[in-house]
Amino acid sequence: MDKMEKLNWDDLRVLSAVIKTDNLTSAARRLQIDPTTASRRITRLSSSIGLPVYTKLSDGWRLNPQLQTFFGLVDEFCHEMERELSQFSTPAYGKSNSRHELAISAPASVVAGVFLPHLSDLTAKHPELGLSLHFGTLIKGLGNNDLIITTSQPSQGRLMVQKLGQLTLEAFAPKTMNPKDRSSWIGGVGLEDPFGVEMFGKTIFGQEPEHRVDTFAHALQLSLSNGAPSILPRITARPKLEFLDRLDPKNPLKMDLLMCFHESRKDDAGLRAVIEWIKWAFSEEAEVCRSAYEGE
Repeated sequence: MDKMEKLNWDDLRVLSAVIKTDNLTSAARRLQIDPTTASRRITRLSSSIGLPVYTKLSDGWRLNPQLQTFFGLVDEFCHEMERELSQFSTPAYGKSNSRHELAISAPASVVAGVFLPHLSDLTAKHPELGLSLHFGTLIKGLGNNDLIITTSQPSQGRLMVQKLGQLTLEAFAPKTMNPKDRSSWIGGVGLEDPFGVEMFGKTIFGQEPEHRVDTFAHALQLSLSNGAPSILPRITARPKLEFLDRLDPKNPLKMDLLMCFHESRKDDAGLRAVIEWIKWAFSEEAEVCRSAYEGE
């Protein structure tokens, strides 16, 4: 019996979930199976292919780097299978009056500062399109999303990757802030921490944050209510700019944003329409920000 004949579909499904979640426990939860069962299937798969799926590195257990090509093929196969199965119950975009739903994961600040203000423009032009928006910053794969916006290029899957722009962050403080409170700043270790807010903030304020919250929107809200400074993206601070002082505008933190989707979807009319809308919304917001910050 050759290795192809030994491969089991259930084992590959577990591996696909592991690739998407980067965690065996999360993969089991995603598939609604017991973690022990998931572990047993990964062990069986390792035996089938003749190499361990996981390998021990200095910083812990990781997916075996020798199997990167194999992981990519499995991820692509499962993604294509899910896509084909979805076609059985979902009419193709533009072929009926049915809604065409697309899932997007992006940083919370992008969802709140770029997508939501311009969502009505997408709806007006493409009323049959519906978006499911999710928060995520350092995303390693598409998962259940049709498109992701992330700060680093995912290593798994055959993805089309386009640089969308940059998120510019700097230190802001309420105009009512007492100068003595400058070091009592607001940080974050939650949804948006991969932007490196804490490290950047410590170089400005000289110490650990006094408070921590999950998103930049929460940081802005807390900053205005208690008078403490915070690190914020310009798109988050802009609506409240009249109430804020910029503490160090000449030394911002700039993060590249990448837009990724599976290469098999490049001719998907619905996804193309959403991609064009995203690019337009980013350009609109960039122009508004330039006017707000350079016009001071």
